[in-house]
Amino acid sequence: MFRHWWFLRLLRPEEQGSRPPGRRESKQARELVLREWQVLRDRLAEIAAERVTAAGDLLRAAELQLPPEETGARRNYLWALEAYDAAGRLLDEAVDLPDLTAAVVLAEQAVERLAAAHTAHAGGRPRPFAVRCFYNPLHGAAVRPAANSSGRKSRRRPTVGAREAAAERRPACAACRNAILAGQSLDVLPALLPAAARRRGGGPVLVPYYAVPQQWSPWSATACGAYDDRTPALVLRGGHRRPRT
Repeated sequence: MFRHWWFLRLLRPEEQGSRPPGRRESKQARELVLREWQVLRDRLAEIAAERVTAAGDLLRAAELQLPPEETGARRNYLWALEAYDAAGRLLDEAVDLPDLTAAVVLAEQAVERLAAAHTAHAGGRPRPFAVRCFYNPLHGAAVRPAANSSGRKSRRRPTVGAREAAAERRPACAACRNAILAGQSLDVLPALLPAAARRRGGGPVLVPYYAVPQQWSPWSATACGAYDDRTPALVLRGGHRRPRT
């Protein structure tokens, strides 16, 4: 979805030669960035609305009445309800792409927790919750490195190259992991860098969402809330709102 990064080159005059862009060229570049960002935002808003609506339909259809002694099932069920409410709030208040991504994440996690509550209520053992791709939480679950096919433990410590080490640094889906290992660019979730966070000022700049300083974004360190169980509570008390720029 976010493979439209070709236009970012227009914001980096150092890559286009020593001649700085003129005022007209800079204005055109800024307008292009904002138009492209708006297209991506509109598309993601549609996806987020669909996911939140689907989660709500499922929660209503699979409503549970749990006794107090079913603590595990109740915990997951109440978390699912809070996550759904938080996803709806984010959908209504979204400013940038990571806000909408967080709405998708919470809606899908609400469904995951609802399934865990039903499994526990039926006497089963819920499956482990998925760990999402850090580089773009919309990609879904991260993958684990392939194990040694022989099944034997090696006494030697394996040699790890720079790319392999980079692939292990953050949870990544199969596509992002393969791109890192191949030295290719990733399909990273972008975000608009707030004006107050830009050292040199200037026009709008799109950066990887995790490059936005944490004081300007609640999502940069948590994969849009996917890595923090406190995210629904954060959103419902309004803690997700960034400072005004």
